[in-house]
Amino acid sequence: MTPLLSIVTITYNHEPFIAKTIEGVLMQQVKFPIELIIAEDCSTDGTRAICQQYAEQYPDLIRLITSESNVGAVANERRAILAARGKYIAFCEGDDYWTDPLKLQKQVDFLESHPDYSVTFHRCKHHNISNNTTEDDRCGFLFKNNELGVEVSIKMFFENWITQPLSMVFRVHNFDPNLSFQYKYYRDQHQIYHLLKSGKGYLFGFYGGVRTRQSSGVFSTLTTKKKSKLAYKIAEELYIYNSDDNDVSKYYESNLRWLISETTIIENIPYMWKLLIKDHNIKFFVKNLIKISR
Repeated sequence: MTPLLSIVTITYNHEPFIAKTIEGVLMQQVKFPIELIIAEDCSTDGTRAICQQYAEQYPDLIRLITSESNVGAVANERRAILAARGKYIAFCEGDDYWTDPLKLQKQVDFLESHPDYSVTFHRCKHHNISNNTTEDDRCGFLFKNNELGVEVSIKMFFENWITQPLSMVFRVHNFDPNLSFQYKYYRDQHQIYHLLKSGKGYLFGFYGGVRTRQSSGVFSTLTTKKKSKLAYKIAEELYIYNSDDNDVSKYYESNLRWLISETTIIENIPYMWKLLIKDHNIKFFVKNLIKISR
């Protein structure tokens, strides 16, 4: 039976977490056929063995994609998306997990009855394994009156980063996986932006999963300055290809300003020139020149 929804899990060196990720899928209570596609990217720990055990135990549900060498996160995700057979795709990376057994049913029901929406999200918790603490997401301000859900605009997405991949369910025909070839620094931002550009977004008020924050993660190990530079490069790419979008322009400018505040005197000047050329902000430019000269 062709699945209505495909769950995509990309995983690499997630031995301590991957079983919980898969169990979060297995507990889902749905009235439609689903499939779980696990794209295992040649881990150096026991991740693949765990995935193989589950794939053998649930052959009608789980499809395991492997390779003899590491292909990288972006290519790994793309091959999993291309392998998906469902009308909808849900994400849950190999170190995150779902906690609500009805999350998929709620999100698919909404998309089935609202054809003008391309993507749905829900709230989640953030668990830091380095100090064993759990934090709320950044969405509380949207649900002060216990709203069941709110519409997500591109402006809201760029200003607050209220979404996480583990909470996404989207329509396959609203997303082009070849976008990853267009952007050198392709990340979640690009994917969600283009989904919101092709249709409406909706954020449910329920908590549906937990995002794991690892101190050994690639982004977590970066210094603040390196993080600001990477964020700027991502925003700059979005701006280059979508400069006619005012929300993208503002997002680019905010990241440019952040980068200027984090860089050294010598590094600062080229980015200040970019800001000056972009919006003719002479006041901001002179203010920072005075700051640098002191």
